[in-house]
Amino acid sequence: MSPMAMTLEIFLAALMCACLFYCWRLERRLNALRNGQDGIRAAAAELTRSVAQAEQAVRALRSTANESGRDLQSRIETARALAERLGIGAGRVRSAADVRGELRAR
Repeated sequence: MSPMAMTLEIFLAALMCACLFYCWRLERRLNALRNGQDGIRAAAAELTRSVAQAEQAVRALRSTANESGRDLQSRIETARALAERLGIGAGRVRSAADVRGELRAR
């Protein structure tokens, strides 16, 4: 074998080794990318679950707010009725003396 052929063979072997090295690095990066995508998928699934829980919590909060609103309205109506019975309505306040005077007049 001539020295020129031997040099060419060594050069080609070095290029093949470099090619193998870069293929190995590429494979590692692709695996890391695939694993990263799995992490992204898991994060997206977790986000979807969190959004569903938040929607459920908002629905429960609305229901509680509506129920509280109805209860508050009922109490307001009861308070207005009691205020009218006590004579507090329409900006007037009856004193105990006024009430006694009305009772004596009857």
